[in-house]
Parts: sequence; structure tokens; C-alpha cells
Amino acid sequence: MAGRYTYRVIVKWNDRKWGPQMLKLAAEGTSIRRAISNALLGFFSDKSRRPERRDAHAEIEVRAWRERKAPAK
Repeated sequence: MAGRYTYRVIVKWNDRKWGPQMLKLAAEGTSIRRAISNALLGFFSDKSRRPERRDAHAEIEVRAWRERKAPAK
């Protein structure tokens, strides 16, 4: 059975007023696809930052990777 992994996700977009923007997120999922989905859901549903991210609906760039776990001691 697959476990849940922690992924780091970087979302980049270009704002009309402020230029290039970037946000680093942490997301969990059983696969990288699910982690990206969870990260983007949180990114677009954050009501306090919605006006600033309105331009991100036109074009985004997403980079994601799984964090390495520390070796067991």
C-alpha cells in the first residue's frame, strides 16, 4: 500500500501589476499528481489572497519534487 509523501511545490505566475510572482508550498499526497492537485486547490481557494492571484488563472508554471526523508537512526 502506498504511503503519503510530502512534496514541495513552487507555483510561478505573471501578475499584470506586480510582474513575476512565486509561491512555495508544501503538499501531501500518495503521488506527485495528487500533491500538485492539493497544492493548486489550496493556492486558488485561499480567499485572503484571491485578488492578488487572479492573473494566475491565465498561465502558471508548477515545479514539484518529493522531499527526502531523513535516514532512520
